[in-house]
Amino acid sequence: MSQHPEPSPHSEAPEHAAPAAESSTPGEPWFDSTWTRVHPLSPVVRGWLALVAIPFIALSSNWETITDLWEALRSGELTEAADRHPMIALAVVGGVLLLILLIFGGFALSWWFTRYKITDEHVMVKSGIFVRQHRQARIDRVQAVDLRQPLLARLTGLAELKFEVAEGDGTAATLAFLTRSAAEQMRTEIMDRASGRTARDRPAGPDAERSDEAERPGDGDRPTAEEPGTGAPGGSADAGPGSVPTALPEVEDRQIVQVPVGRLIGSVLTGWGTILLLILILAGGVFGAAGLVTALVLGLDDVRGQIGASLGVLGAGALPAAIPMAIAVATTYYQQFSTGFRFTATMTSAGLKLRYGLLETTTQTVPPGRVQAIQIHRPLLWRPFGWARIMVVVAGYGSGEQRSVLLPVGTRDDVLAVVAEMFPDLQVADPAALIDEGLTGVGDDGAFTAGPPAARWLDPVVRRRRGGTATPAALLARDGRLARRLTLVPHERIQSLSIQQGPVQRLAGLATLRLHSPAGPFQARLENQRLDDVHGFFDHESRQAAVARRLRDREQWMRPDELHEFEKMVRQDSAV
Repeated sequence: MSQHPEPSPHSEAPEHAAPAAESSTPGEPWFDSTWTRVHPLSPVVRGWLALVAIPFIALSSNWETITDLWEALRSGELTEAADRHPMIALAVVGGVLLLILLIFGGFALSWWFTRYKITDEHVMVKSGIFVRQHRQARIDRVQAVDLRQPLLARLTGLAELKFEVAEGDGTAATLAFLTRSAAEQMRTEIMDRASGRTARDRPAGPDAERSDEAERPGDGDRPTAEEPGTGAPGGSADAGPGSVPTALPEVEDRQIVQVPVGRLIGSVLTGWGTILLLILILAGGVFGAAGLVTALVLGLDDVRGQIGASLGVLGAGALPAAIPMAIAVATTYYQQFSTGFRFTATMTSAGLKLRYGLLETTTQTVPPGRVQAIQIHRPLLWRPFGWARIMVVVAGYGSGEQRSVLLPVGTRDDVLAVVAEMFPDLQVADPAALIDEGLTGVGDDGAFTAGPPAARWLDPVVRRRRGGTATPAALLARDGRLARRLTLVPHERIQSLSIQQGPVQRLAGLATLRLHSPAGPFQARLENQRLDDVHGFFDHESRQAAVARRLRDREQWMRPDELHEFEKMVRQDSAV
């Protein structure tokens, strides 16, 4: 059983990867003067990693070769062999140089055949040496624009832009690389135009499209308000048809939260990496106990020698499994620390701007109007400290968790502050108490439902934690006993609903309600609830979602009318 809420009038599918229409005519040039190349250092930034990775991959599978080469170099045998066979040495050096030339030559050709153009409606990228590709993203359908700086790009002052649209897991278009300042300006203008903060008055026709240089921010085209006479902020209700729109007022940037390094280290040490490390230690203890038992069984004449021998045998068998696990632990620690290092969340005119990274820095903007769902996650080991993580579903991000983290670790006040920016008004008397109940509450004494006694055989641990509630603004679902989760889904972002009932659920009078949204790190659902409660949620959300999509469609989340409501809510929150 399923139902799809009535679609928004702005929900047409975005143009994600369109064919190269400009090259359909034979003999017509693939590029013209309106297309711009990325930065000339792009081949160097992209090629050095491949140059390092190829020898590592070639040699990492055979440690004996690396050891032999090192010993030969240290003893001087390699130098003597080069003196005895100079042609072979020259051939090896020439092969290495040829490989380097091919790598950087390939990236240089890729740079030469990659160009981009920004028009009034699209971000377009053309690339390809032998197989040509034309990718474009509609600006009014852009979900997010991420600015990424790998290590070498940071050293050279370059940055990469990634344009995400509501098309699934793939990135619509990528510009790698631009100067940091140009990338910042382009990201700001694209997000402003996608959010509705600009209203350009340009003539229609062939001259409407301009080159990238004409489109660059800072050329004098500033955001303007809606047409005069609408009564919206920035316009005058008494203005006549010939009046010139005034500039839309800017929203001052406000830092919402910053993650201290000490808290980040604590969250990493109490995360999955530590659990894997404890498993390694436990496995080592098991092997040690097995060695002791083996020594006792074989005899007590030389217990120390027997223990050493047995541990050596067991260690040799466990080493191949221990090394990958140790690498996994180190990788987990590094990823958690790197993605949370110097994490700051700042509310800007285009949305919540996140900046983080250790060696590779990323700046991304999460617009409130593009948020499909939010989940607050509190792991077991974080509960004594009151910490929690916030993840978000944004169309275009896909299921990758790194870019979907809205807050890597935060206190209760941090969590409430971030949620308040994404949901300025849950339309309840005490939203903080409702969120607290979703994270810590048990049973159905409060606003949330809970699994009935009939569900104890299916959910013996989490039955009383699983449940949901609905406010006039969103549907909330809670789950998890050890690691607790609270999911918030705005009514206008619910794409469809379905009720599922397996044979065991049917016998127990239970069912599961699933809320469908774009791919992300989590999916909202109410599992193993009373059938009557599930039908009640289904009927309520079917009506509420259809109405909410018509009344609160926020595709352009910073239009003057919505900006007015947003600023009013901010002032009310500040007053409180």
